[in-house]
Amino acid sequence: MIRRNQRETARDAYCGQISKLAVRSLLYEVCIGPKPGLVDRFNNGAHRDMNLFTFLDSACALSGYFREITAQAMRLRRIPPERLLPHLRAPGIEAEREMFRATGGVNTHKGIVYSMGIFCAACGLLYSQPRSVPVERLFSLCSQIARGAPPPKEKAETNGERLYRRYRIQGVRGEAANGFPSARVHGLPALRRACALGWDTDAAGIYALFHIMANLEDTNLISRSNLQTQRQVREQLAALLQTPDLSPAMLLAQAARMDREFIDKNISPGGAADMLSMTLMAWWLEREFPERFCPAAPGGKD
Repeated sequence: MIRRNQRETARDAYCGQISKLAVRSLLYEVCIGPKPGLVDRFNNGAHRDMNLFTFLDSACALSGYFREITAQAMRLRRIPPERLLPHLRAPGIEAEREMFRATGGVNTHKGIVYSMGIFCAACGLLYSQPRSVPVERLFSLCSQIARGAPPPKEKAETNGERLYRRYRIQGVRGEAANGFPSARVHGLPALRRACALGWDTDAAGIYALFHIMANLEDTNLISRSNLQTQRQVREQLAALLQTPDLSPAMLLAQAARMDREFIDKNISPGGAADMLSMTLMAWWLEREFPERFCPAAPGGKD
């Protein structure tokens, strides 16, 4: 009985730790700045219906969801990951309701409810791993979970569905099914490099964000502009990131210029912001849980 209680206490503590890191990732994402067209601690970006405090309220409202989804996956760890997604839908729907209640009806984190929910579920599945595994393994599990049963068809066509029908852009569900490559392949390695160089949180976060934006087909940005604008942004950032001796000061100055431009054009890369949150989550897992998660070995596979 004592041993069982100890196991339950350890599981509860783990779920709480995962939830805290998920919320922390959302809080850091919104505070990092200046982010082009996005809400941060400097301004509201290209948004008139939300501000920093809207995001803070929303992030805190999702704490229970992240804990619950981690625990749910731990309980269902014996079923194949591909069959897990239907079990995550009811908590996800309730989390969206909590978000809207906290924000007065404003959609701040609907995409992250899906993405971070899958990521927390992957953390739950790996709870009983006997040794530290590469954090990239989490992304691989996310892919398996997301490739499960497709979500029920919504009554109204979403922006993502409209863009897929027109351009075959897969959006967040395609990102998840592929193991979130924008975070795994681009954001996380960039964040590791910047932090290894001693860059501060803003510069490291913007560096990771720009790597994500340079590689992500962002349905939020496209829906508020067009496909050509999206391509121009990606090309501009790809060129910037190739600049020799790119410094934090240069990076942040360019971010401030792009922020003014995006605000003027009323565009916002919300999909990239979500992937920055995912990147931060993965980064903190390998830093704060080295006994469970570690970076992949150079040249190794997840």
